[in-house]
Amino acid sequence: MNARHFSTLDEHPSERPALWSHINQGFFGALDVECLHDGPLNAELDAYSLGPLNMFMIEAPAHRVSRSDMRAAIPLDEVFKLVLQLEGVADIRQRDRVFRLHPGDWSLYDPQVPYSITNHAHSRLLAITIPRQQFKGIKMPELHTCEAHTPGMRGLYAVLGSFLASLSEQLPSLPDGVGQPVSETVLGLLASTLATHRDEGLGATQIPSVFKARVKQYVHAHLADSELSLDLIAQQLRCSKRYLHRVFEDEAHTLDRFIWLTRLERCKEALRATAGRHSSVSEIAFAWGFNSSAHFCRMFKAQFGVSPRDFQRREMEAEAPRSATLHH
Repeated sequence: MNARHFSTLDEHPSERPALWSHINQGFFGALDVECLHDGPLNAELDAYSLGPLNMFMIEAPAHRVSRSDMRAAIPLDEVFKLVLQLEGVADIRQRDRVFRLHPGDWSLYDPQVPYSITNHAHSRLLAITIPRQQFKGIKMPELHTCEAHTPGMRGLYAVLGSFLASLSEQLPSLPDGVGQPVSETVLGLLASTLATHRDEGLGATQIPSVFKARVKQYVHAHLADSELSLDLIAQQLRCSKRYLHRVFEDEAHTLDRFIWLTRLERCKEALRATAGRHSSVSEIAFAWGFNSSAHFCRMFKAQFGVSPRDFQRREMEAEAPRSATLHH
């Protein structure tokens, strides 16, 4: 997966603190960045775009980032932010709460509210910015952390942390076309933690925007199942079909249409990835939940304006010059 890489290593040591501050402010706005390290500030940041989410792999010596001046709007005013500690120990502070992040711990917070994060030694972390519209209408918990008080919450928080840690290791090698499904999985897991957190404190009330993220995550996880349907989703997520329709009323497509469009996108990616290897169009269609090759071909052409075979042939022709160039 393509990433934008930023580093202080090529600068003179005396210039590195200012450069690191500039790099952070370029992505996160007018935050205060303070170096707590006596030696050279050797820091790196890789920025990835995955659908609606932006992810940042950050490695740096001891430092502190904070937001105290609320007078000017910054880019993070449009997002929530999640931080997963991979190496080192950090303290995140917001309002009257302080939480210590050890490797594997995570925290979700609202950057509109003054906060600080202090990494006490060399650290490596994953930061994720999540557009507020993804959780529209939800009152987010104050400084929501992986600190859990019941076995169910501990298990759920551990699943989210483990998935994000694994994702952080795989980001550089992910193909470019998987950003949207990966983001949906992250949002679905996060939505489950928020819903369970709310259920434990306020009773099991379904929040439409959170529930929608859980539905999308379920769809992505079961897309290859030809039996995937509204009936199955309603049964597995314990709701009515009427509620599913209502939750998706503000979407551009119905849930049924969302399933088929997502399947078509996966097939398109597979046809592109297998161009030149003569993979069967039918095999690709069946692998992504279609049970009729003719039906798949009709839907594919209606959506993309070209038949699957013509699309694959076009990709093969485009791939040939690239391969020839690589071998010279």
